[in-house]
Amino acid sequence: MARGEDIIASARKYLGTPYVWGGAKPGGFDCSGLVQYVFQQHGVSLPRVTYDQINVGSSVPQNKLRPGDLVFFDTDRKRGGADHVGIYVGGGRFIHTPRPGQSVKVSSLAEGYYMDRWMGGRRVPGVSANAASGGGEALEVAPKLDASELAETYGMSYAFFKSQPELWKMLNSAVEGQWDPTRFQSEVKNTKWWKTTSEPARQAQVLAKTDPATYQATLEAARVQARAIAVKAGAIMTEKNVDALARNMVHFQWNEAQVANFVGQYIKFGAEKVLGGAAGTAAREIKRQAYELGVAVTDQSILNNAQYLLRGVTTMEQVQNGLREQAAGLYPAFADQIAAGASVQELAQPYAQMLAQELGQPNVDAFSPKVKAALNRIGADGQPAPMSLTEFAQTVRSDPAWRRTPAAADQTLAVGRQVLADMGLVR
Repeated sequence: MARGEDIIASARKYLGTPYVWGGAKPGGFDCSGLVQYVFQQHGVSLPRVTYDQINVGSSVPQNKLRPGDLVFFDTDRKRGGADHVGIYVGGGRFIHTPRPGQSVKVSSLAEGYYMDRWMGGRRVPGVSANAASGGGEALEVAPKLDASELAETYGMSYAFFKSQPELWKMLNSAVEGQWDPTRFQSEVKNTKWWKTTSEPARQAQVLAKTDPATYQATLEAARVQARAIAVKAGAIMTEKNVDALARNMVHFQWNEAQVANFVGQYIKFGAEKVLGGAAGTAAREIKRQAYELGVAVTDQSILNNAQYLLRGVTTMEQVQNGLREQAAGLYPAFADQIAAGASVQELAQPYAQMLAQELGQPNVDAFSPKVKAALNRIGADGQPAPMSLTEFAQTVRSDPAWRRTPAAADQTLAVGRQVLADMGLVR
């Protein structure tokens, strides 16, 4: 019969051993590998993986755990079921190999992370513990702890309890009653702090008081990430804005959509009404689409749409559809063609070319007043009736500016020659 205390003593020899996925030897362990290896040293055979280990032995409630019992957690909510295991050492603590990047360590069942993911305890056949005085079932007898020691047992620092008046009052009650981790978990989950604070925020608050250096390093890493996100988006953010974003990323574990929505509020024009980053890319595309559809857009409209796009409030497709609706209203004779995907600049091209040739004007497009008027002419029946190219040519040549063009001079000479030819004066 193996003693639970001896199993714990063996497990403690591997504190600091790094996590290795699939590891089951002293050079590196995963959670179930550590458990299997340590128990094997005491002649107790266990299955290799957590999913099988949880089926060994009998169930033990948390308030009846004793050294050498196994404790199980559901840390991967997507899969469901036990996927993490440790060995109970007493005093509400257990020894385990948490995850990649960490090493074998002792943690508390009262830590918020493990409280939320607790699945159950199991007593392994062939493992015993020291009998309590008076005989009977072997139970753990915990020494009386002061406030500081008890705080550590619950996985939170004394400084953290002092920073939360509600929890500080509860800790004093726990010291007086020497609550076990199960009682503590029950009481803390009934506090206003627990009910109104998300799990990530709780972890961040505890870390800030328990390990200030790590908390500040985490916050600074988030600030660096926040600045990079702002630059990429084209947002102009003050350090105060960056600090606010970093804190939300750490305390609330904001996802990409939440970060984008926050950053999008700070999309602003830089020098010469220019937007940078992703906002600048969006602005250029909006301008291009508006030009192709013959729609004039203001700087403010472009800025608003760029913000909405970065914040995820709208999509480029929705912006384009809005521009098409505007174009259909501006050019009713071509509404069906525009709705079908036609470009107003393409529809206006024959008129633009004629106007450019006749008046010798470069850069003529759908925004030119004469072209726009030709596209939007109203017929005698009050309905849209675009000019034919013949009518448009006559309109252009009636412009005084046309008479000053080389084309007009050439036409006048040609008419003159024809008149003289008709009179037989020239051949």
